[in-house]
Amino acid sequence: MQIRVLGAYLPRLDQVGIANFIENDVKDWVTGIRELRERGITRITEDEIQLRASELPEELDADLQRCALFELEVRDNDSELDPSQFESESSYCGWEPVFLSLDGESVIFEGYKAPSTLKEFRVAFYVHEWDPPGRLVSPWGDHQLPEFQPVPNRLWRLAPYSCVD
Repeated sequence: MQIRVLGAYLPRLDQVGIANFIENDVKDWVTGIRELRERGITRITEDEIQLRASELPEELDADLQRCALFELEVRDNDSELDPSQFESESSYCGWEPVFLSLDGESVIFEGYKAPSTLKEFRVAFYVHEWDPPGRLVSPWGDHQLPEFQPVPNRLWRLAPYSCVD
C-alpha cells in the first residue's frame, strides 16, 4: 500500500471559513432535527432545538480552533484502511473520515474504514488537539506533512466536522 499526505489543513487559519461552516452546519442541524420530529422519530421540543442550536456554535468553534484536517492519497490498497490508526504525537487519532475519489472532488465510500476492495482513493480525516508542526504516525510509518494551509472549500463541503459527543 502506498500512502501520501496531499494536504495538511488547520481550520483556525481561516476564521471566516469556520464562521461560515458553523452557520451552515447549525442551520442544517435545525432543519434535520425538525424533519425527524415531523416524522415522529424524535420528540424534541422547539425550545430544546433552539437551546441546542445556541450551544452548537461555541462547541464547534472550540473544536475547530484546535484540530487539523489531513487529506491522504492511498494507492494499491490491499487491506482494510482504518483512519483511526493515524495518530498525533499526543495519541489523538483520525476522526470523521471521508473517502474521496482520486481527484478529491466526490465522496466514493461512506463508513469508518475503507474496505480492501477500494484500491485507489483519497481519505480526509480530522485529528483533535493538533499542535503544529506535529507528527502524523500510523502502522505505515511517520508521514511527511506539507506546510499547513487553510481548509479548502471543497473539504468544508465534502468532509464536514462533527463535534465529539
